[in-house]
This record gives sequence, structure tokens and C-alpha cells, in this order.
Amino acid sequence: MVTREERVEQLKVRPKKGAFKLLWAAAAGLGLGWWIYINASLPMLAMLSFCMMTAVPLSHVSWQKTRVSVTFNENRSYQRLIRAKGIIAIAMLWGVLGLMFGHVSGFFALSVFSGLSAMLIAGMLVVETWLDYRLLRIDDEHVVDSLFGLTKREQMKRKWDEK
Repeated sequence: MVTREERVEQLKVRPKKGAFKLLWAAAAGLGLGWWIYINASLPMLAMLSFCMMTAVPLSHVSWQKTRVSVTFNENRSYQRLIRAKGIIAIAMLWGVLGLMFGHVSGFFALSVFSGLSAMLIAGMLVVETWLDYRLLRIDDEHVVDSLFGLTKREQMKRKWDEK
């Protein structure tokens, strides 16, 4: 079994080819955006460029984190819950971007967009908290996102104190 500190270190390691994929997604977003700019309106161009430049790389990073987290425990329930947590995070990202696209395209008003976004984000937070609770019951060494962020901040503080 892997300790919590080792898990945090493994989650912080990013694959070297990730930067290339990020640049590729940005170039694809700009190319697609330019094509749409010629054939569509400026708000559509902005939304599609924003989507390609943010959602695709963030989805990839989230899925990479999920794939690394699955290796921490062989328990099938643990792996299933980790995968569900990763899929929910990606779905929430694309859901909010879809709501933004719906608002920009004039499908619904700002108040509807705000309400639906708040409901989506609140629901996602409740579900993720429940999933973390279940994961901690299965594996005491599970790394929750708040602990991961806290660990990164503490390491940055130590690094600054050394300088």
C-alpha cells in the first residue's frame, strides 16, 4: 500500500508530453476559432476558442489524475469511486462551459445561467464530498483535493523559507 505522502508526490508529477498536448489543443482551438470567425459571429468564436483552450487541457489533466489515483489501491470499490469522481469533475467542467455557451448563444438569460451554474456546482461539491467520505472509509490514506492543495502550499512555503 502506498502512503499518503507518496501519493501526493505521484499526483504532482505531470507527464512531459502534457505541455505538447496543451499547445496542440491551443493551436487547434485557434485554428477552429479562425474558421468559425470567417463563417460565424464573434461571440461564437470566443466561446469555442475558450472551450478548446481551457476545457480540453483541463479535462486531460483531470483524467490523468484519475488514472494515477486508481493505481493507489487494488480494491474494486475504491477504483470505481475514483473513476466516478474523475468523470463527475470532467462532466461538471463541460456542463458549466455548455451553460456558458447556451447563454452566449442567447438560448437562455443570465439569471437562468447563474441559477443552473450554481445548482451544478453545489451539487458537484456535495457529490464529491460524499465520494471522498466513502473513499476515506475504504482507504485511510486517500488524498482528498483539499489535502493535496494544502500540501502543495506547505511545500511552497518551505521552498521560500530556504531561499
